[in-house]
Amino acid sequence: MLILSSLIVKEWFKSLFGAIVVLFLLITTADLINGFLQGKEISRVFLEYLLKMPDLIGKMLPICSLVATLFSLNRLKAHSELISILAAGVSYFKIYLLIGSCGLSIVALQFYNLGYLEPVANKIKRQEITKSQKSEGRYLTRSSLEGGKFWYKSQNYFASFTFFDRAHSSLKNFEIYFFNKDHKNEKILRSKEAKYNGNNKWILREVTEISNLDQPIFPIQGIQNEREISLQEIPEDFGEFEADLTTLSFFKLYQFVSRLSKTGINVNEYQIILMNKIFLSLICFVFALLPVSSIFNPNRRSSSFGKNVVQTLLITVVFWVLYSSTVAFGNSGSLPPVVATGLVPALFFSFVLWTYFKNRKLSI
Repeated sequence: MLILSSLIVKEWFKSLFGAIVVLFLLITTADLINGFLQGKEISRVFLEYLLKMPDLIGKMLPICSLVATLFSLNRLKAHSELISILAAGVSYFKIYLLIGSCGLSIVALQFYNLGYLEPVANKIKRQEITKSQKSEGRYLTRSSLEGGKFWYKSQNYFASFTFFDRAHSSLKNFEIYFFNKDHKNEKILRSKEAKYNGNNKWILREVTEISNLDQPIFPIQGIQNEREISLQEIPEDFGEFEADLTTLSFFKLYQFVSRLSKTGINVNEYQIILMNKIFLSLICFVFALLPVSSIFNPNRRSSSFGKNVVQTLLITVVFWVLYSSTVAFGNSGSLPPVVATGLVPALFFSFVLWTYFKNRKLSI
């Protein structure tokens, strides 16, 4: 039994390796040629290519899991090995279990890729490639995420905020620290909300001002219901700060979203970013199990290369169309984050269970 089990696992990983190599070469060739055709420097082309790889691998691994199962079972059928394995007493359930275990190894690889490698690549990309000239001129430093807040530095002040509401062009829990030419702190403004009023003007609500911080006297504290100040930033600039979330590893992102949710702010979009990493990892397991139902018809005449290719393309297209649609509904607030990211993988897994129990009942 151990030899037969190892044969299935060996064929699966052999097919997986072949699928990864083929897709990797296709993507590499297309991406590098595209970069050279754009007239970019060789070093820039290869740097951009390397930084894209985690994202490309994230989309490639589910397809490779699907292809690995399809073609490994196809090879076993072609040499009548699958019939022999079933005749030797290996149950359908055990084959599902073996291929599912192989799929779980890809789940772990995918989670590490999306949860850790991709944020590192995004961080380098933000620092080296995607900085716009406009942003570089406006900010002395980019934002960082510490203590559950966004921080940034402009010409004569530091500022922080908890959340940017794009719909209302407002900043929640906004704080700004002004400093003078000697780099001494002059005053601090703390407000519950800062709303854009046009022409770089922002209206602060429920404002607490602490001034005279650079003087050898006690600071003065004042409270106002509303106050207008001028900032160099506009709402479009603050929208860029959300991109910094993609530079956080999975657990740091989880901690940030948890802290943010305690403020009562709608964090659906951020939760979807987090849930994507989980469900796009689990889908590798589901994709690995999708074609296993073909073992209930082990005749080698029932399998063909062309049929497997068409099946792979069809499943992949249907999944990504449905998944991107539900995520879009989640970002718009029509669906909860867990439903938006987990509904389609759950439907595909339900199909796996349905085909297993249906064919198992027919084979008894």
